[in-house]
Formats: sequence, C-alpha cells, structure tokens
Amino acid sequence: MWHYGHAAEIERRMIVLLERSMDFGEGPGPTAEMVTRGRERLARLYGMPMGLEPVPRLAATIDACRAYVGARVHAPDRALALLRSLRRRAHSDQQALDERETIAGAARDAGLDPELVDAWLADGEIEAQLRADMAATRDPLPEALALPYRLSRSATGLRYSTSSGVFEHNRCASSRPGFNRSPCTRSQWLTSHRASTGARRPRRSGRSWPGRHSRSPTAEVAELRGIELPTARAELERAGARFTASANDGYWAP
Repeated sequence: MWHYGHAAEIERRMIVLLERSMDFGEGPGPTAEMVTRGRERLARLYGMPMGLEPVPRLAATIDACRAYVGARVHAPDRALALLRSLRRRAHSDQQALDERETIAGAARDAGLDPELVDAWLADGEIEAQLRADMAATRDPLPEALALPYRLSRSATGLRYSTSSGVFEHNRCASSRPGFNRSPCTRSQWLTSHRASTGARRPRRSGRSWPGRHSRSPTAEVAELRGIELPTARAELERAGARFTASANDGYWAP
C-alpha cells in the first residue's frame, strides 16, 4: 500500500476468527501443532518475528476486533497503530487476545485510554459495524469463489482468509483472496490498477518510518526499502532506531 495507497481510501475489515475461546480438540479447528507449524512457516518465509512457544488454547479474537472497529470509528488516526500493536502482542509476544490486559496494553501503545477502548467493547454501534465486517468477509466475490483453495471455511461456507483484499473503483470490484508467496507484489498490481489516478511513490527512504505511532519489524522495513534483512538492520542502527527483541527478531522504533 506504500506505493499506491495514497491514491486509495483504505478500510480494514475484521474477519473475527473466533467468537469464543476454546481448548484444542474442543471443536473443529487447528491443533496446537498446526498453529506452531504455521508460525514457523511465516517466520521462515517472510522473516517476521513469530512466537514459537506452544499456545494453551485458541483465544477468542472478537474483543480485539471490537476494539479496532471502535478506534476506526472514534479515533481513526490511532486505529492502525492499535491494530499493529494487537498483532505484535498476539503473534510475536504471544499474549492472548481474549485477555483484557492485552487489549489495554495495545491501547496504551497506540496512545489511547484503555478505559475508553473498554467502553467501545459494549457499544451497540460498534457491534453493528463489526457484524457488518464479519458478513462482508463471509461473502466472497465470484472471482474469489473460483479460487476456493485461497479461501477459508466458516460455519456458513467459504470466507476470505487473512491478508485478502477487495479493490473497488468506478463501481467495479476485484479481489485478491488469500495469502500467497508474494503478497506485496500482487497488492501493488491491483492497487495501481484501481487507483490509476495516483502516481507511484518511490520506495521509502532510510529516514521515513513505516508505522506511525507504532513499532516496525525488521522484515517490514526491508520490504519497503527493497533491501535484505541484514542491510535493513544496519541502516536502522545507523539511524539511531531503538530495537526491542521479540520472538525470532524484534521491532524498531524511531
């Protein structure tokens, strides 16, 4: 989204993978081993900091999603920072998303009052918007349904998986279902096609920062700069960025 996102209006929708927490084996879903293997794969393929300790249960994600939708409505300038912190805490630090302290910590990271965020969790307007998000993610476009192996299954059928995208322009829509080996390249192609009125921005310079109000993993900086991980680490150190170790790598802050 860096190259063409300035010419697009971006709205992040919440899937809500789990409405209630459950023990492994309690119902259909991944096993603990499958979760660990998935994390290992993401760390290996993309260099992202992924916690690899066994998790005790499948944590509900619905309250974390409610918190983000609340920020999207009431504090849009802090919403992405909240979402990024929730992702970091869940995937790198392995904090459970069904625990209020995880959400409160992410709120503080994003510069939000945890009590205000907590109030959003019981807000009827926020609940309605969250349910609309869930319905949209469970209604894939026909072209996405033609690629069922890139979709996930839900109680009502096929749904978009994480890292999917729907691109709309002049009443036309196209989708990029699922996560693939080169997600950035595919997203750039679709965004440039739909946001055709905007010129492509160059790669980020060493002085610009990917995540406003948030920390960035080394792999993200390397991707946006078009450089290898060791080079990104060296550049960040020379720029005086502060590094916090997490999982197999860590995060940088200006």
